[in-house]
Amino acid sequence: MISTVRVQEKGQVTIPRSIRRQLNLKKGDLVTFVSTENGVVIKTLDLAADDLLVVLAKTLQARGIQIAEVLSRSQKVGADTLVREFNLRSDERNMLFQALQLKAQAAVEAIRTAVESDSSSELTEDDIEAEIQETRKKS
Repeated sequence: MISTVRVQEKGQVTIPRSIRRQLNLKKGDLVTFVSTENGVVIKTLDLAADDLLVVLAKTLQARGIQIAEVLSRSQKVGADTLVREFNLRSDERNMLFQALQLKAQAAVEAIRTAVESDSSSELTEDDIEAEIQETRKKS
């Protein structure tokens, strides 16, 4: 699918509806712009992180290192220790840290969205009164 949009004064563009639907994007969602040799790709945070981890897993596996071990260890030690223990190259380290940062951003965004939806679903005084009246009618 090809869509053409105009770049606005401040560099803003509107993501076409069909693409927003394809990516299941809603107002306030965060996306990543991934620069490739063929252009720029827009991805959700989770998808971009997963793609980075897949590439990293292949690179590490060629050296006999399992990505699951690296991810598990990353939860227990600092960055310098992790790099040293697995002898991560600069590109591998950058890819890992970028993927973890995207995963963290996605988690924070999910929490923020959940909190916003919970606060908007709070009962108002009118809702409570209507519920009381409805219960009384049934009794």
